[in-house]
Amino acid sequence: MEHKEYKKIVKESQIAYIFVHGIVGTPNHFDFLMEYMPENVSVWKLVLDGHGGKVEDFSHTSMKKWRAQVKSAIDELAETHSQIYVVAHSMGTLLTMEQAIVNEKIVKMFWLQSPMYAFVQPRMFKNIAKIYWGNISEDDINAMSAYKCYGIGPSRNLFKYIGWAPRFLELLSQMKRARRDICLLKTPCIAMQADNDDVVSARSAKVLSKNPCITVHHLKKSGHFYYEAEEAAFMKSEFKRFVEDSVKKEV
Repeated sequence: MEHKEYKKIVKESQIAYIFVHGIVGTPNHFDFLMEYMPENVSVWKLVLDGHGGKVEDFSHTSMKKWRAQVKSAIDELAETHSQIYVVAHSMGTLLTMEQAIVNEKIVKMFWLQSPMYAFVQPRMFKNIAKIYWGNISEDDINAMSAYKCYGIGPSRNLFKYIGWAPRFLELLSQMKRARRDICLLKTPCIAMQADNDDVVSARSAKVLSKNPCITVHHLKKSGHFYYEAEEAAFMKSEFKRFVEDSVKKEV
């Protein structure tokens, strides 16, 4: 499965969309939303450093590099666009929140499963094992969804994964920073939070709800990667409205 960055700059447009995936994730996670993107806006789907390649590539990256990469991309878009719209999943919401606090050109955000707190469910470990062993049936929707959103080439050498530990410790630190700074966020944001998330604690939605700029929608039947059909349709309708509002502003 390919995990490629996509960048399209429309010189005449004042609007740019940036998509930022989560840890060990992929920009492919946003594919179900792309049908609503108009042709006349700039779009940048990032592949974070250490993603899209081998297990050891992820070991050699860092949260510092991810933060710098997101900042650099948004700063570049801000040079030629007056309005930046953020779409982010999981860790990507933390990285973009950080930039939205300091960059006034970020005018609105659409978040999926923002991890203010982590709580890993047993089924996530089961899904990891299935992905590792390549033992996933087509009707196992949770494991298959996780596999499709996994942006690292797997390795059967377990020792290669030892280098991943610092990355997840850095993520916990970034969560703590986000909880501290979320009161500073003034950018309007739509947050989709799965009540039965595989890795994100339900406490995250409570933290988000305390900020009046954030509208939280609860997904009762979905997970961190899997979206139940009716809830996926709801997310699409909300995203379609999100995009239409941005296009109206440019007109």
